[in-house]
Amino acid sequence: MTEKYAMTTDDDLRAEEFDRAAVQTVLATGDWAGWDDLLGWLRSEGPGVRELSPDALRGVRQDAERACAMGFPFPHDADHLYAVLRGQHLARAHD
Repeated sequence: MTEKYAMTTDDDLRAEEFDRAAVQTVLATGDWAGWDDLLGWLRSEGPGVRELSPDALRGVRQDAERACAMGFPFPHDADHLYAVLRGQHLARAHD
């Protein structure tokens, strides 16, 4: 009898790298006009925020880059931003 083992990829692991609290921290840190403002901050100032682990910061930045490239409107609400970012993660996992 052959057992099937689930293969875990780096993209699968990213699902756990940031949560709603990380997105709330990012959104509360500034008054972002849009993706470009947020991405600039994530790249320059984000690494200095103790509440964000390097993995969470990278995950938020990667998903924000993809949302920006795909032309998604920038949400100013933490729940909506989280949903958009998680949607980008799911889309990338299926690429």
